[in-house]
Amino acid sequence: MIPLRRPSPIPPGQGRRRAAIGMIAAGLALPLMAAMGGCQGRRLQPMLRPLEGTLYIAVGVSQEALDTELQKEIRMRTTLLQTTFRTLQPRVRLQVEVFPEENLRNELLVRNRTGLSPDLLLVNESTAQELARERLINTVPFPNTVLDQLDVGSVVRVRRSDGTLTGLPMELQPQVACFDRRHVQRSPDSLDELLAFSAKGMEVGLSLDAINLAWTLGPLGAIDAVSDLLAGKPATPVTRQGLQGWLEWLRMADQQQHVTVYPTETELLKGLMAGVLDWIPCRSINITRLRSRLGRNLGVAPLPSGPFGEASPITRERVIAFGVNSSPGQRQLALALARFAISPLHQRDMIQRNQYVLPVNREVAPPVRSSSVVAAMVEGRQQSLHRATIRLIEASTRNQREGWQALLTRYLFDDLSQPAALEGLVQLLSGGRAR
Repeated sequence: MIPLRRPSPIPPGQGRRRAAIGMIAAGLALPLMAAMGGCQGRRLQPMLRPLEGTLYIAVGVSQEALDTELQKEIRMRTTLLQTTFRTLQPRVRLQVEVFPEENLRNELLVRNRTGLSPDLLLVNESTAQELARERLINTVPFPNTVLDQLDVGSVVRVRRSDGTLTGLPMELQPQVACFDRRHVQRSPDSLDELLAFSAKGMEVGLSLDAINLAWTLGPLGAIDAVSDLLAGKPATPVTRQGLQGWLEWLRMADQQQHVTVYPTETELLKGLMAGVLDWIPCRSINITRLRSRLGRNLGVAPLPSGPFGEASPITRERVIAFGVNSSPGQRQLALALARFAISPLHQRDMIQRNQYVLPVNREVAPPVRSSSVVAAMVEGRQQSLHRATIRLIEASTRNQREGWQALLTRYLFDDLSQPAALEGLVQLLSGGRAR
């Protein structure tokens, strides 16, 4: 028997990747047809033709975090997605613009009127919900064969009463503790240890931003109080007691010599990279940036617990949303890319290359045994699944979150007494209903 001649050597691991891409290429047409509302045999043949065109994608990023370094990182990630997708669809290009997420509403109001809205948006789940309520994006149906692969909780939070989705879940960004190993041998396991380590010289940074500070509510017994108020329940003595204990801890921490409170997470990141801070809570998406500056000195661990239980961080869920002005051809491209982005192939590649996000595809197991960083992210994700924690992001409005930060700033600067801050929080979280 004459041995077959191999055309060219394949780098290690590429053979399996190409085989997987081939399987996705063979199976993509049918799910995509179903997502577009039909899968009749007479329509199947055109779907097998190679896709061609340019997709316009808007990436929303928190305004306070948006800088040149982050924009560069976002474009690099998009290039990775485009490169992998073009192995399957070589005639498709991606054109990406980065926007402050807070400005997307106004941006879309203008672009939608002129027919220039993006085909796809990559945004936080809460932003997609807000944009969908104002009909600034299109909600899209996806078949159960697609959704059954994804994290159940993520799908529930984006599914509307009519069965459509405000966006297709793509990745999870848990909150963890990040620290400088040159000054911190291990991350504190509890809030008592956090303050004890600080008393010995560990420089701690905290952020007053509502999303970034919510992790302290659970350990200090205030998570149910905040959740109940947001759910419209009346304030009770137990509610006030929980909030009062939390406010007392914040004041005590702020009075520590080596604890510094900042308005935003971006300032925490800069402080850790500059060596001004030794320990901060951080979103996993920022691990890459921190590692580029700190290298092996960067430590990552779960956030500390407290007398009332585990930390209560909020996991950011990033979703792919769909614009309102796409032509049928552009919508076909958008659906194909979205379907590919949640495929096991891309989800596995995403976490193996980056290790700063978690997959939403349940068929992809995070490599917790080989990476302490991924293990910390998985634990942070589990901490965020507490029902009351989920309600914080689902029920709170942007105005409430901004009001939270303004109120706490006044409180820590002694512009508000503790009783006044307590009543202000109750009024804010209950939408002005409390008395």
